Amino acid sequence: MPVTERYFRQENQYAVIHLPIRPNGFGVLYIGGNTHYVDEEQSCLLQHFDKRKLLSVLTEEGYTVFTSNLYGKNWGSDDAVELAEVLYHSVMRKEILNPSIHIIGEGTGALVVCKLLAHLKEKVRSICLLNPSLNLKNELDLERENKLFYKRTVHEILKAYKTTDIYYAIGRTCYFYETISPIKIYSSTRNHFKWKRDIRLLEEERNRNNLPISILISLEEKKYECGKNLVKFLKKYQTVL
Repeated sequence: MPVTERYFRQENQYAVIHLPIRPNGFGVLYIGGNTHYVDEEQSCLLQHFDKRKLLSVLTEEGYTVFTSNLYGKNWGSDDAVELAEVLYHSVMRKEILNPSIHIIGEGTGALVVCKLLAHLKEKVRSICLLNPSLNLKNELDLERENKLFYKRTVHEILKAYKTTDIYYAIGRTCYFYETISPIKIYSSTRNHFKWKRDIRLLEEERNRNNLPISILISLEEKKYECGKNLVKFLKKYQTVL
């Protein structure tokens, strides 16, 4: 399935718009995790075999998918959130799209998504989270068992937040409890620890407040095969333009 890519630079970071052959007028902002990247002529969504299949499902349905490098391993930093907002407004100027978008957040990209919601507010039509990291402190706690990984993670977080105080960084937490935008979480069986600690708590809190949330669990090797289900979810929230 041929897809046209439009690469450009923004705040010294590369971004790309993946254009469908038959646009449906709706945009999808994809915010990746720590392994996500965009450079001058490639996107992680094209290079990664399974993610390319997910991208193909979206573009075949007519979605315009846009994403940015967002400073690499940003761990939900304010700089990444601000750049994601700038990217949104830039794409709205470049493309003919409905101003209310869908957002997909993968892994630690969810840390950016939850902070971005405060900036875009009613501009967010729906939220899909793929194996999300929902709490920076808990992510750091998971790394404590391996001193090498723990030190590396601390260094990455301090660099991303431009601070020498790790407690300042992990204290800048955020929640999906308040947004009225519907949330769909795709979690793999490998993600069971986060499921018990963070995802289940989010589900319980949103249910108590009658806020829409649904969760689909899959095998680890099939975690990117959610394309058709994801599209079905997106379409549910496109009846109101």
